[in-house]
Amino acid sequence: MAPIEFAFPSDRWFAELVRRATEDRAAIERLGIADFRLGVEIVGEDGSPELFGIVLDGYDIQSLGHVDEAGFVPDVVLTGPIAAWQEMVDSIEANGVADIAHTLNSLSIAGVPFEVRADDAMGHDKVFRYMGTLQAIFDAAGAPTPVGAGR
Repeated sequence: MAPIEFAFPSDRWFAELVRRATEDRAAIERLGIADFRLGVEIVGEDGSPELFGIVLDGYDIQSLGHVDEAGFVPDVVLTGPIAAWQEMVDSIEANGVADIAHTLNSLSIAGVPFEVRADDAMGHDKVFRYMGTLQAIFDAAGAPTPVGAGR
């Protein structure tokens, strides 16, 4: 599968990411159900943040594009600098899936370069509970194989 043709980050890029991730319904169902509102915050070089919303509801996944955090009310926000996000996306596009140094887990577990921000412990827990599903969604940016098929 070719890289997503729209600029990263943008509403259209996230919409295409989710479209690709949900093409194979059986693969999504193998990942299991999720109930989760994820804010993806991408901090520009000038320090200005852009927040994109992704909603996982059962087996359904929806990209909301740009969102206002107060109105979206995410369970968790995964935030990091544009350079780190772009490097992750480039790795996925080049390899078909994220390599070990560019998974959401490896980039967030120590809080650098991505930080997990939540209002409560349950929200914080959800990002790691659903990490496999989230990674499968992001791997759809370059996945030559169906989501959830493994490496």
